[in-house]
Amino acid sequence: MIGTILHDRWRILSELGRGGMGEVYLAEHIALGRKEAIKILKASLAIDKTFVSRFRREARAVNRLRHPNIIAVYDFGQLNDNRFYLSMEYAHGESVYRALKATGFFDAGRALHVLGQLAYAVHHAHSRGVVHRDLKPDNLILVGEDETLKVLDFGVAKIVASDHDESMALSNTNLVWGSPRYMSPERVRGVGDDPRSDIYAIGVIGFELLVGAPPFEGTSDEVIRAHLKQKPEAPSVWRPELNIPPELDAVVLKCMAKKPEDRFQTAADVFAALNKVPGYPSPKPEARRRYVPVPRRPVSLEETQESVVYSNLRGALRQVAEALLDRGVNDTELVSGVAALRDHEQTLAGLEAAQDALEHEAAAMRQTIGDREQSLRFALGELQFAASQPNPPEGVTEQIRELEARLATAIANGEKLRGLEHNLSTVRELRGNALEKLISTYDELEHHVDVVLPTHATDPSIQPLAQRLALVKARRPGA
Repeated sequence: MIGTILHDRWRILSELGRGGMGEVYLAEHIALGRKEAIKILKASLAIDKTFVSRFRREARAVNRLRHPNIIAVYDFGQLNDNRFYLSMEYAHGESVYRALKATGFFDAGRALHVLGQLAYAVHHAHSRGVVHRDLKPDNLILVGEDETLKVLDFGVAKIVASDHDESMALSNTNLVWGSPRYMSPERVRGVGDDPRSDIYAIGVIGFELLVGAPPFEGTSDEVIRAHLKQKPEAPSVWRPELNIPPELDAVVLKCMAKKPEDRFQTAADVFAALNKVPGYPSPKPEARRRYVPVPRRPVSLEETQESVVYSNLRGALRQVAEALLDRGVNDTELVSGVAALRDHEQTLAGLEAAQDALEHEAAAMRQTIGDREQSLRFALGELQFAASQPNPPEGVTEQIRELEARLATAIANGEKLRGLEHNLSTVRELRGNALEKLISTYDELEHHVDVVLPTHATDPSIQPLAQRLALVKARRPGA
């Protein structure tokens, strides 16, 4: 498989893993120039009509999810050898399982950071009717230095959960797949797909993050009995040295209540409770996303006062410099300093306007391009699957061509967005340079004014301005 072209769309780069129902490969989408993960299922599964129907239904549901903490499913299809595939977002990072193996446990702040992202991702999926059914550290990926969470296999657990070694069928009549360590009491009984089962799993994961092990261990039968009957202890009992806030203990234990009605009723409630725990990490402004409300960091009084002082200083300095020139002061450095100041201010204003315009245009494109491409690719996969069946629907070939043309337009818009982002990066750099030059020009102008002003400070038209400048200087930090 490595190096081959799959389905005329992907170049297979490497194998990421394999399990009981298929393999996962890292591939490059040829048209998009983007790395994606391709899960290819065994050909024998295509014979099962029930599986095929469930596969399409669940893949369609997951494709509707649009969240930065959920691995996106782009499309699905069937290869020439009858194997089904799913193409998904590729998240290059480390699983929470491996991170726990490396560190033993997470401190409270890091655990809160992961659990907050997880709760909001689960809320997004539940609000669109998708339940994960198999949340566990193996399905959680941490990406980048800020450890952005990516949840794998959302809803796909119902299709391919036995791909995981720990998963097991708990009923012959009602095939309930899952990992016993993270399954709610109602799930181990084989009862329904209550979304609050995912909330139970969040609690188990939270316990494991803080303690370094899940609350119940042993054989599968022993773990299942514990989920049904044994009350878990608070994480702080196991890790007193971590100073785990009692509020975090309470969130974890409430998630793990035996009865669904005693848990948080929605993942949004879990998210809100986590945000109230002391030490919940403040999000970075650049991490703002349309799915997660991220408040701006409040500016301290000291910062506000310092900003005002420097703004007043520069305003007073400019007034004095221009007043000196108006009085006929013939100082070449002062003349060139004021001219340079005006020039740099105009340059900076132009760059600020350009940056604002580019950011507005790029933000609007980002919100539509990803959704459009994902929807079109998935719909195209469905049509192509229908066209490959005996007695395909009339007109499906024309519909495929129409969607392919729309997808080509979406891809072209993606190229336009990349160009916009490149231009935006350039403008940001130019603006930073312009701001540095402006500050340097103000510093030079202050030096020139300090040289010239003493001989004109008693001039009636300059004296009040000079006094204001002296007053503002006295208030400058470090003065």
